[in-house]
Amino acid sequence: MLKNIIIEFMKNKNQKYSIFIKDLKSNETCTINQTQVVPSASIIKLFIMAKAFQLACIGKLNLNDRISINKNDRVPYSILYVLDETNTYTIRDLIILMIIQSDNTATNQLIHMLGMENINEFTRELGFKSTILRRKMMDFDARILGMDNYTTANDVARLLELLNSGELISKTYSDMMLDIMKMQLDNSMMNNYLPQELIVAHKTGDLSKIKHDVGIVYTSSKNYIFTMLTWDGSSDNYSRDIIGKVSKITYDYLISGGVQNEDY
Repeated sequence: MLKNIIIEFMKNKNQKYSIFIKDLKSNETCTINQTQVVPSASIIKLFIMAKAFQLACIGKLNLNDRISINKNDRVPYSILYVLDETNTYTIRDLIILMIIQSDNTATNQLIHMLGMENINEFTRELGFKSTILRRKMMDFDARILGMDNYTTANDVARLLELLNSGELISKTYSDMMLDIMKMQLDNSMMNNYLPQELIVAHKTGDLSKIKHDVGIVYTSSKNYIFTMLTWDGSSDNYSRDIIGKVSKITYDYLISGGVQNEDY
């Protein structure tokens, strides 16, 4: 079983983790610590994106509306942080930047427009009971006070499954969200050891000692959900590599019928 292979691989690793993997063809699942609530890092941005598209679907948000962002609203780890202040951006631009570049300024603007409690109400209505947004990006003062954003591998995998089935808002909006996720620019984790030609719709999460990667892997024979959240590893690069190797183990098991390299 895939679960036994992963547990054996991880047994001597200095890494805390949770996993939810699902073969979307056979519905076979592999879960480890899947209900463990952990800081979400940028994975929370998937839920923010979903709320934005939900409002667009019911006509309460126009994705083509343009906004400007003043200097005081710009935060680090953001391409918008360094661009001309006179530029304007569509709401669709902000969503794309939030997902594929994990732009924190774009994220904070969307939280401001959508409303933090509205986002949380939306996640609760969908049944994501362990996912909560409690602070904006780069608000480390709030984090020090214990106000962080949280999720579980279980919640994220369910979100991905709804996207795959076209049931997250609608088929049209589910496909739009997946298309954005397929443009992800950070391929340093779950993609690292996979064949380069694969299409992967995914989102990374990246804070010190917290590394996550979640998404759907598309292959010629089957598609599968891969969700791995990690925390308290030896180093950030160590955690990235662990995610990459577990992702490759998963690919080999599901696509090739067995693990190809025992020396991961």
